[in-house]
Amino acid sequence: MPCFPPNYIYYLQGLEKYIMTKLFSRTFATSPEDAKIDHEISEKISLLQTFLKPEHLDIPPDLHNEASWLVWYAS
Repeated sequence: MPCFPPNYIYYLQGLEKYIMTKLFSRTFATSPEDAKIDHEISEKISLLQTFLKPEHLDIPPDLHNEASWLVWYAS
């Protein structure tokens, strides 16, 4: 195994992150049909957000994170 500088792996990870940030839309592109389905699902989810609460999903009270639910309701 060749000798690499101690932080070499971090440099490679940073380079990978930069490249994938630039190529993301091309690498993970969606078709117009997928975009339409995603939009329909988003609309259905937004309708559920108007009344859905953690207790409706049988989430135990000790796992309720009210701050995240408030952010979710606000979006």
